[in-house]
Amino acid sequence: MPMTNLAALSIPDLQQYAQGAVAAPFGLVLDDGSVLQSLEVVRRVPGKRLVCRGLLNGQAIYAKLFIGGQAGKYAARDKRGARWLAQARLATPTLLLESGVASQGCEALLYGAIPARNAEQVWQDLDEEGRHALALRLVEEVARHHRAGLLQTDLYLKNFLVDAQAVYTLDGDGIRQLRVFGRQRQQWDNLARLISKFDVDAVAAWLPSLLRQYVAVIGGGASDIDIMQQLIARHWRRDMRQYASKVQRSCTDVAVEEKPWHYLAINRAQDSPGVRQALATPDGLLDATSAVRLKSGNTCTVAAVEIDQRKMVIKRYNIKNFWHGLGRAWRPSRAVVSWSNAFRLQLKGIATPAAVAVLERRWLGLRREAYLLTEFMIARDAAEFYADLTIDREVKERVAQRIARLFFQLFCLQLEHGDFKATNILIRDQYPLLIDLDSMRQHACKKRFERRHARDLQRFFKNWQGDAATSQLLAAAFRAVYADGRVLDQAGIVFNQSEKDE
Repeated sequence: MPMTNLAALSIPDLQQYAQGAVAAPFGLVLDDGSVLQSLEVVRRVPGKRLVCRGLLNGQAIYAKLFIGGQAGKYAARDKRGARWLAQARLATPTLLLESGVASQGCEALLYGAIPARNAEQVWQDLDEEGRHALALRLVEEVARHHRAGLLQTDLYLKNFLVDAQAVYTLDGDGIRQLRVFGRQRQQWDNLARLISKFDVDAVAAWLPSLLRQYVAVIGGGASDIDIMQQLIARHWRRDMRQYASKVQRSCTDVAVEEKPWHYLAINRAQDSPGVRQALATPDGLLDATSAVRLKSGNTCTVAAVEIDQRKMVIKRYNIKNFWHGLGRAWRPSRAVVSWSNAFRLQLKGIATPAAVAVLERRWLGLRREAYLLTEFMIARDAAEFYADLTIDREVKERVAQRIARLFFQLFCLQLEHGDFKATNILIRDQYPLLIDLDSMRQHACKKRFERRHARDLQRFFKNWQGDAATSQLLAAAFRAVYADGRVLDQAGIVFNQSEKDE
């Protein structure tokens, strides 16, 4: 592969790499004379840091390149964390070299590459039993951190490498020392943060064994499950709220362009010149002869379109009249709400079509029409699926279990959908996907949320009020998934066991 000319690299060039504007492999000569070859960016923090894999004298390494005005501060913090981990005999990549490129304002830390995948990658390939086993290993490693007086503040699964022998802790920048006062509370909150990264609907069942594993390493008495559940729920809510806000500005996952006449956010993974060109004239995209109109109404217009030989769905949120437009001008459009909610669900592993882009038309900063572009899914809605008499009952029961788990995830996360028509759940390859997210809300008050969740449940079951067989099939699935059935009782969902036996 061609390599960027070393002599041509300068601070603006590294900034372009950090912003994602340049992706070609490159080389770098460090101040101590070391030559880094075949560097490929694997992670970037725009304007601040690049993490690259590459070669140093033929050895596989990972290079952390710190740029910007605070490069020295962040490099020193990363090096300090790596030293603390090593001193505590905790598994972590070896720091091979500390150097930099002074002429480019760059500080460099080189770590030995470990032939292992990160925990997030491993997690995706495991069944529920395998995930539980991995969760136990991660909890054990965090307990070792705490026993050594250390805290990993950036507890994402991708910040651990996993092989058959060990769990390796990455990202020295996130390592802190535990405070003397309030230490136990700090440890518990940190453990809750880790557990909040596991599958939402599995946490309740796994929690007793995870806490036993933690106590076995750290010592002390039994842990309070109720307190831990509250801490985990708080992390869930905070993570979703922060991520939903984050994807409305430029970040690792999203590129944002904000001008007086429009606001445009594009999913970096879906970005292309074709997408940007299509969104320059979104009404033309909706009205094209090749577009397949899915819905035409006062509130919105929806069509299936093709961009870059990919099928997508574009939804225009209409302004019905002057007063409606005046009311919408001052607050985030429903398109942006849907956009943020799609990422909120994605963060917690709840299936929904990927959000590609969102566009708000503006006049002197006041919002007008808005457009949401999402991936197109070939799928049937839940009403069509359960009305199909050719589908085996066993398959319908399996899908019902998965729908119930989706609802239970929303329940754990305190997310209200607000419009559970059967058409807003798509069934694809026997798995449910949630769509139409512009009414979704995240609640802080548990008691109020439980009432709203009961209303979501009632609306969903209303779709089959004339179909007792399907209603009972779904009720059985929900009763099996919800360990505590009080919210089902509140919603009036009754499963008649005698009807099933018949």
